[in-house]
Amino acid sequence: MGELIGIGLMVAIIILAASVHKYVNQKNKTSIPSQAEDRIMARLEELDRRIGDIQEIIIALDDRMVREKRDG
Repeated sequence: MGELIGIGLMVAIIILAASVHKYVNQKNKTSIPSQAEDRIMARLEELDRRIGDIQEIIIALDDRMVREKRDG
C-alpha cells in the first residue's frame, strides 16, 4: 500500500512539473507577440498622425471653398 502512495505522489509530481513547464513556455511565447504588438502600435500611431495631417488639409480646403463661395 505504501508503494502505491509513493507511485501516486511521483505521478502527481510529474504532472505538476509538466504543468509548470507548459505554463512557463506559454508565458515566454506571449512576450514575442508583445514585440509584434509594439510594431503594430507604432504603425497605428504613424497612420493616426497621417490621418490627422489629411484631416487638417481637408479642413483648410473646406474653409477655402466656403470663403470663395461667400466672396465669389
